[in-house]
Formats: sequence, structure tokens, C-alpha cells
Amino acid sequence: MQEQKQDTRDWSVAWKNPLVIFWVVILLTVLMVNFFMVSMAVVTNPGLVIDDFYERGKNHAAVLAERQQMDKLGWQLKVDMPELVEGKSGQITLQVLDKDNNAFDVDSATLYYYRPSDRNLDGSVALAKLEKQGHYASEFTLPLKGKWDFIIEVVQGDKKYSIGQSFMVKDPE
Repeated sequence: MQEQKQDTRDWSVAWKNPLVIFWVVILLTVLMVNFFMVSMAVVTNPGLVIDDFYERGKNHAAVLAERQQMDKLGWQLKVDMPELVEGKSGQITLQVLDKDNNAFDVDSATLYYYRPSDRNLDGSVALAKLEKQGHYASEFTLPLKGKWDFIIEVVQGDKKYSIGQSFMVKDPE
């Protein structure tokens, strides 16, 4: 007959129990990952804070009224955006149409570009009038790949009309 081995392990001390060790390791792993994520958020913070947030919040009603005014104008901005590549110059063209699809000239047309992760790269380009009525164009270069936000604004007298869109700038190949 075989003798059965007796279990001589002492489970009364918690740190010797494998189940306790397993849960402590899981807890420490979660805490380390959280600490890493918080430290990365603090270190890589893009600082997207609006300096005049209170003033912008106060004039929110004016922004909504301006948007309604733009809808009443019925202008259309047809934008031909090139394929955007980091460090490569591209030409943007713009056609301005009224609500009856007739091209017309405006006093100024401007392209504003914003880098959501770095406000130091923000800028603007004035679009030059072409020979054809209601057509504008300009060359511009974006220095980094990634997401960029664009706003095109046209001004005719005291009337403003603008559209916005986000684009991805590709890596040069």
C-alpha cells in the first residue's frame, strides 16, 4: 500500500498563499499602468487652453447669430484641396458662389490652419484673386504630418462666411 503524502504547507500566513500573491500582483500592475498613463498625460499635454475662454463663452450668442446670418446668405464655398503631404507645397483653390450658383468676387478670402496638438504651428494664408470671377488660390506648405483643422473665411463688406474641415497630412514617401 502506498502512503499518501501529507500537505504540510502553512496557509495561515497570507503572503505565502498563491491566490493572495496573484491578486497583489494584479493590483500593483493596474496601479503602475495608471501612474504611467497619468504621467504621460501630464508630460505630453498639448496645452490646448483658450486664453480668453470667458470672453468666448460670453459671446456664444453672437457666434450663433453669425451662423444664422451665414445660413441666410446662402453662399457656397467650393474648395479644391490638394493631397496634403508633410513639407510639400500644395495649391488650394476656392470658388465663391451665391445662393443662385453664380460666381461673385469678395473683398478677401483667407485660409486659417490649426494644429490641434501645437498652437505654435497655427497660421493663415491669404488667397489671391484669379482672373476668373469668384476664383481664388494660394500655395501653402504644412511642416508636419498628422491632423490639421482648416477654416476658410470670405469677407464681402461687413458680411463674413466661413467653413471648416479637418484634414490629415501624409508622410512624404
